[in-house]
Amino acid sequence: MYALIEAGGPVMWPLIILSIAILAVILDRTFAFLAVSLPDGEMERALIDASDTDRPSALAKAGETFPALHDAFTAMAEEGRAVEKETRVTLAIEGIVHGLDRRVGFLGMAGRIAPLLGLLGTIIGMIATFSQLASTEGAVDMTLLADGIWQALLTTATGLTIAIPAVVAQLAFQRREERIAYALARLANLVMIGRAPGAPRAAAAVSAQTAPNGAIAS
Repeated sequence: MYALIEAGGPVMWPLIILSIAILAVILDRTFAFLAVSLPDGEMERALIDASDTDRPSALAKAGETFPALHDAFTAMAEEGRAVEKETRVTLAIEGIVHGLDRRVGFLGMAGRIAPLLGLLGTIIGMIATFSQLASTEGAVDMTLLADGIWQALLTTATGLTIAIPAVVAQLAFQRREERIAYALARLANLVMIGRAPGAPRAAAAVSAQTAPNGAIAS
């Protein structure tokens, strides 16, 4: 491993440091997203079917069951005008999603920088190789040329190897963020509709979107 790093030249070291940072962010965000679980269809129906009197306590209990979503459930349970409550709920959901989004943007940036660093290392290696060949008198040593190109291309391969997982992880995390934001916004809307006239229709709506096993239908 060390021999390959040395063969790739000085640009390999920034690539190795970048790969360690990417791995750390992926692990950190993976644990962060695993800590966020969403209510199933059964709990959704329970929150919507609860009367105005016991719904705040049901929401508070849901906040204890899902600590990562505590702020959202607290905002849903608060009293006030519909517009103010909707604003508080929206801010709470945005806060949760923003917390999940921390350092995810770094993966996208790293996914763009890594191939550029690899290309830079390749260019530097090719310059060194052809410079050495230009100073050689007589016939060109094809072995020296092949060795120089092989070493120069190591950085490009390393950069791509680092960039691909970073970009895939970023897309996966962003997709999960969207699903969490949608699920929370949907639940908040159904809960607030349930507290207004026409509550049975809200309960029917969530029942229609819920599979027999209690999972939310996609």
